[in-house]
Amino acid sequence: MERLRLIAGREIGAYAGVPSFWAALLMGPLLMLIAALAGGALHHAPSGPQAREVVVEAADPAAAAAATEALTRAGVVEGRPVTFRAPAESNPSATRLKVDVDAEGRVSAHLSGAPLPKAALAMLRGDLSQVGLQARLRRAGASGAVLAAARVAPVSVEEAPVAPAPPADPGRIGRFAVMMLLWMNLVGALGMLLQAIVRERANRALESLLSAARPADIIFGKLAGVGVLSLLVLAVWLGGAAAIAATPLGGAGAGAMGFLLQAFAEPSALVGAGFIYVLAFAMYGSALIGLGAIARDVPSAQNLSRPVFGVLLMVFFVALAQLGGGAQGLAWLAWIPLFTPFMLLLEPAGALGAAQTVGALAGMGATTVAFGWLATRALTGSGLPRLRAERRVTGERRRSLAAEAG
Repeated sequence: MERLRLIAGREIGAYAGVPSFWAALLMGPLLMLIAALAGGALHHAPSGPQAREVVVEAADPAAAAAATEALTRAGVVEGRPVTFRAPAESNPSATRLKVDVDAEGRVSAHLSGAPLPKAALAMLRGDLSQVGLQARLRRAGASGAVLAAARVAPVSVEEAPVAPAPPADPGRIGRFAVMMLLWMNLVGALGMLLQAIVRERANRALESLLSAARPADIIFGKLAGVGVLSLLVLAVWLGGAAAIAATPLGGAGAGAMGFLLQAFAEPSALVGAGFIYVLAFAMYGSALIGLGAIARDVPSAQNLSRPVFGVLLMVFFVALAQLGGGAQGLAWLAWIPLFTPFMLLLEPAGALGAAQTVGALAGMGATTVAFGWLATRALTGSGLPRLRAERRVTGERRRSLAAEAG
């Protein structure tokens, strides 16, 4: 235990003494707070299109009424309300429409200010053309019955009701947020762990370390050292999100961001997520320690670790697909140990069933043991041909010194 504590403390000191570590520690809660403030501001911002202000000037009452009716209908079609103002009450950005009807029944309209959409212009032309037709018929001496018959008959259009879409899984976004927070922390921690073992391997300090400690001590010591730092970052990030969720920014009335933060408001769920993270870190970390022990330098270690980070990239895309609802029926991925921790976080509570959950965790534990055994073999065998001889010589030297002292 003393050797394990010394190795773990060495890793903690190597990374905790770097200012960038503490900057990354505080970056997560700070970014969450900024996102929550921005989401709350967007939620309370005025929603929907603003009303269009229109000023209609026409000496002919029929032309003014036709223009007003046409623009009102156009606003309904566009989904934007229309407010009609008097010339003295309007603002400079209002749409101004001046309509004139001459003695021959010709209608002219002049638009200025804010432009109108094409649909509104088409409706305006149609209604004003009716005004011109009515003026020509009156000038020709048409009777009131003829004038009434010359009006365009109204057309009603009925639409079949659209069935509402089934409600989406309300917790999907929150589970994705928790999973991605753990995923990002895991990727960063694995990079630290790989760098730690490669650093020892590159400067040939690993041989000296192995002469004084067992391979299991080295593996567990480095996992414990980097794991403590990683858990510290995770606790600060999750704690920051939980603290923001406890404020009005995380309430149900705070919009989509508040809805997302509700996933961090349940302490038991966060404790479960932390437990799953520890298991994932032990499994992936054991694999990277073995790969780092085999590598002789940083480039070879990066090449050897590409499959591991490739699997993590696949996990990211699976999570994105499940967030969008396009990855239904992927619960079987929980049986694959490298996907197990993430699927446990992405699936709703109870969706996998007790038998599948226990079986998946058991497979994950067996994989972790296998990776640890392989890492031990890598530390004592591959790349270190003189290790056993050196350890044997060291043991004989210790025994001879003890005999001389006796």
